[in-house]
Amino acid sequence: MRIALISPDYLPVPPVKYGGIERVVHTLTEELVSRGHDVILYAPIGSQTSARLIPYLHHGYDMWQIPGFVKLTLPKGVDVIHDHTQLSVVGRKRLSVPTVCTIHNPLTNPVENAVYLSQRHLELFGGNRGTFVYNGLNPEEYQFSDQKGDYLLYIGAILDYKGVHHAIEVAERTKQKLIIAGPVYDQSYFHKEIVAKVMLNPQIQYVGEVGGQERQNLLKHARCMLFPTLCEEPFGLVMIEAFACGTPVLGLANGSVPEVMSGFPGLICHSVDQMADKAMHEPLPQPQELRDYVLRHFTTSIMADNYLTIYKSVIEDKL
Repeated sequence: MRIALISPDYLPVPPVKYGGIERVVHTLTEELVSRGHDVILYAPIGSQTSARLIPYLHHGYDMWQIPGFVKLTLPKGVDVIHDHTQLSVVGRKRLSVPTVCTIHNPLTNPVENAVYLSQRHLELFGGNRGTFVYNGLNPEEYQFSDQKGDYLLYIGAILDYKGVHHAIEVAERTKQKLIIAGPVYDQSYFHKEIVAKVMLNPQIQYVGEVGGQERQNLLKHARCMLFPTLCEEPFGLVMIEAFACGTPVLGLANGSVPEVMSGFPGLICHSVDQMADKAMHEPLPQPQELRDYVLRHFTTSIMADNYLTIYKSVIEDKL
């Protein structure tokens, strides 16, 4: 099958540090290539891939330039396009080639063949029209360790709706060390809620945006990751990344969290009070249990199987 994958124009594939969508696009691309499919990847200059790369020529972030560029440069014989852009900008153009659109954000995009990231995501934003495919990861890219440190961990964007201030609250109330890592997308929130607390409490540390081995080390050695999201999180890739490293996650029961963590109901929290209590007293699963859970439910191989089924279906519908 000849497949064209369309990544956003924000970050290279794979991302150097932060970039959940790009990480998923990368692992899916590599899996499809390894299975013998002819894969074309549209992504920013600097991307690294085993597929045929067609880099975007525009500078900066302007996703609305992507559809025209794809239409002009799409190789002949492409069987299906898989659009991963935030607003499904290629899918909106209704090109003659069947197009699948993965909706990575809490949005409803006006496209055919929309694929959501969880049952909750599909229900809330897709009105139960379409389907969902859980994100997956390549376990070989995540280092496992059963040797844990003494710190709690938050990895993600520094934004109010990600609940970073609640992670700090949990650390303060339990008197535990907290490491915060991630890009700052709201400077006002960062200075008010993060910097002020870091300056007053030596147990709270902000280490910036991390990638590579530094990120692996934080993930695999954390006593526990905190995922205090306040939004309708479509999936939450970092939860399964932590699990793959053998690290438990305490997550607020918003969005997809109850689905993704359904195998460990004791880790799901219904309030910040409960999260703080569990951070102190909850018996945590064994590291190998967490990794095995990912291997059974959230691998790239499983994700690729599901997408290939969808590709075949939309191609047949076009015939």
